[in-house]
Amino acid sequence: MDDMSSDSIHRHDAVDLSGLAAAASSADSPVGPAAHVDSATARTWVVEGTEENFNSLLQKSVQHPVLVEFTTPQAHGVKEMESLLRRVTDEAAGKWLLVRVDIDAQPRLAQSLGVKAVPMLVAVIGGQLAPLAQGTIDEQQFRQLTEQVIQAATSAGMVGRAEPVMVEVSSEEPVGPDPRTVEAEKLMDAGKFDEAVAAYDALLASEPNDPVLIAGRNGAALLGRLDGKDPAALLTAAQQRPDDVDAQLAAADVELMGGRPADAFNRIIQVVRSTHDEERETARTRLLDLFEMVGQSAPEVAAARRSLAAVLF
Repeated sequence: MDDMSSDSIHRHDAVDLSGLAAAASSADSPVGPAAHVDSATARTWVVEGTEENFNSLLQKSVQHPVLVEFTTPQAHGVKEMESLLRRVTDEAAGKWLLVRVDIDAQPRLAQSLGVKAVPMLVAVIGGQLAPLAQGTIDEQQFRQLTEQVIQAATSAGMVGRAEPVMVEVSSEEPVGPDPRTVEAEKLMDAGKFDEAVAAYDALLASEPNDPVLIAGRNGAALLGRLDGKDPAALLTAAQQRPDDVDAQLAAADVELMGGRPADAFNRIIQVVRSTHDEERETARTRLLDLFEMVGQSAPEVAAARRSLAAVLF
């Protein structure tokens, strides 16, 4: 993560975090108790990290940024810093999840992670780690750091939002087809894929972050790209022209439609690894589109996000 480790990142001393991955246990326990709860909304994006839940919290970094604050009540100025981190995090409403680890309460966790001084702030994106700050920081510094984290996450295709702790109970999901997409789906059934894409684009103009609309739009676009094409010929062309970006992207479409999302993702990640500038951005954007189609919670997507982050950073 070159951008995240540059001199622009606030860091007084290097911190050994090489043990972070090994320290994460295999437990899949739920998120720990809330560090703070907004009594009006009963929601917070700050949680306490423990040995039991630390691994499951870090796994969320394939969907959205995770910040880890190592702290202790004994550190000078830590109370004020914790208050501002909590406030800014809850104001962000899911742009990242803040995990607070009290090294006094979790000494084995802190020791296994190689934490030598607190307070310390670390970012985790797609399983990739970057120390952000050691020592106390003010609100302006924290906001600048989180802006860099969000930019890095967006570049890696992580546009998901963290789920709050103690969310209010939502009403039941409506049954039956989504009335918004009926017309677009009729167009797809009729083989009018370009028109279906346009219909989804019209819906997305007012709801640009709706995952159902995004997935539908990308699905219509994929069917349009493959319409009238011979899948076997596309795969053969990709094999014969390994440096042809368009051929590789077309083959990835075939693999995805054939129920092989991991193969499709790996193919495009290889394109991202071997290209630069406009070609790399084209491949990266296509990969993100396919992620939306498969679903952000799919294990293949999570694995591919980690691989993409490793390539980009």
